[in-house]
Amino acid sequence: MSLRFSRRAALAASAAAAMSRPARAARTADPDVLVIGAGLSGLHAAQLLEEAGLRVKVIEASARLGGRVRTLMDKPHTPESGGSEVGPMYARVLDQIQRFGLETRAWQAEKLEFALNVGGALMSPKDWPNAPQNKLSGALRNLPPMALASAFVPKDSGLAELDSWLEEASTLPDPSLYELYTTKGADEAAVGLLARLAQADDLKNESSLWGRRSQKLLEWSRGRGPFNHVVGGMSRVPMAMAASLKGDIILNSAVERITADKNSARVKCTNGRSFKAKYVLCTVPASVLRGIAIEPGLPALQAEAVASIPYGQATSVFFEIKDKFWEADGLGSSLWTDGAAGRAYNWFIPGGNYIWMYLAGRTNIPLRAATDADVIAYATAELHKARPSTKDKVKPIAAMNWSANPWSRGTFAYRAPGQIAKYGNIAAASHGNVHFAGEHTAVLQSGLEGAMESGERAALEILGRV
Repeated sequence: MSLRFSRRAALAASAAAAMSRPARAARTADPDVLVIGAGLSGLHAAQLLEEAGLRVKVIEASARLGGRVRTLMDKPHTPESGGSEVGPMYARVLDQIQRFGLETRAWQAEKLEFALNVGGALMSPKDWPNAPQNKLSGALRNLPPMALASAFVPKDSGLAELDSWLEEASTLPDPSLYELYTTKGADEAAVGLLARLAQADDLKNESSLWGRRSQKLLEWSRGRGPFNHVVGGMSRVPMAMAASLKGDIILNSAVERITADKNSARVKCTNGRSFKAKYVLCTVPASVLRGIAIEPGLPALQAEAVASIPYGQATSVFFEIKDKFWEADGLGSSLWTDGAAGRAYNWFIPGGNYIWMYLAGRTNIPLRAATDADVIAYATAELHKARPSTKDKVKPIAAMNWSANPWSRGTFAYRAPGQIAKYGNIAAASHGNVHFAGEHTAVLQSGLEGAMESGERAALEILGRV
């Protein structure tokens, strides 16, 4: 299939077809489409539907816009607590940035210089090959732990196109990452370090084909330019998108039930409010969707897919840098550990410079139901333990616990071994007058761009039915 197509041409064709049909006898106060979720996916779909002449209302569970994009604009240095890096091939995101006159700056990845703490010992990466804590064998000893996966994953993903992960799932084996690594010679020491790089808590629970999909995305964008940050914060993008809409955006309205028939669909919220439209477009993560009742129920396989799609778990804690602690121990200003401190990056964005402590996968397990105060206390103690020079040199700014957030319940979707062959992308299939989007339904891209891609696909589906 072609990876490039004209969104505006497809939209114009759908709109023209819609306008060529007989006009409704009367217009009511009900919108044509109810969009559930005011993240990038829902807002982009709402834009496209309105451009085609439909009336749209957006319903959002939380008190804010943006979904898993969240710039902490009220905090020092405006930390990015959610998706923020804009890839060079994120065409839809870049289109929004240009449309609203937003400015970007290149991500300063070259400023990342690491210290390591492995087996409880703090060291420089140059000391790692000969460190007694290095239990790796042979040439692996020379690889820093954060680059270890490169020794076991082929440089070429083997996927012909961005969507080949779906097409080839029925014919290609899909072992777990654990099976992939051990088959290629990873021993217990290597597996222990590799587990720190996975989305899943256990390498046995993550699909290697999903990993190849991610690798294909990197291959496709390599050499196309830098990743960028939005000046003023990534949240400026969904805020501008929302401001451009004509229809209402209803906040603080969590959906508990969607009821549809062949003529319309109704949405009931936990606050007692209800809404009606011809179509519903649900863009919430699968981790949240499985808590919403849908009547009539989804087909068995689709329901099973929605119920079982796993999500990465992560908690971020941000620290203000009071003094250059790395000058005290003579090591890199960022930290990678195999312990409870996870990763702590000296992070640069247009709005400031701070330490971003990222506790993901198995390092996140103790925090999944923790309050922000408990998260900050835990993270601060573990950071000081792993990097003693940070004591009295950093000050907590804020925490973002995506695992405990009721409107995300995790970070981004991934797949377990065998799920791609079993379910394909059935989670994206429409169900009567109910349509679905969200980054977990994207095919060609992931993250920010995947969310936009999915909203566009679902909007075009609805326009094809109007």
